[in-house]
Amino acid sequence: MCHLILFLPFLALPIFWWTSLSFAIPLYGFIVLISLAIYWLAYRAMHLPVQTGAEALYHQVGKVIGWKDGFYQISLNHESWNALSDETLQPGERVEVSSVHGVTLNVKRISD
Repeated sequence: MCHLILFLPFLALPIFWWTSLSFAIPLYGFIVLISLAIYWLAYRAMHLPVQTGAEALYHQVGKVIGWKDGFYQISLNHESWNALSDETLQPGERVEVSSVHGVTLNVKRISD
């Protein structure tokens, strides 16, 4: 159903058969302008950054809060995450998420 909006200018062509040109041309121009505004809003919405899911965690910056059960505990977006790192990290260090595997993050230290 939402794809019909993309065809709105074509679906509005019959107004040229049903009304006079002095009424149809401005009305059709208005319909085209509305369609262009909808296309622009849809394009902008499709190019927004990811805001949910694992993809949203990539390159987020968090803080090491400790070590527990073989995982670093990372505070990220006011949540506590389990993380792994190739480097030795200390509590209080800032880290960046490099990948996500299930509910475990792989992080690397950020050099200040």
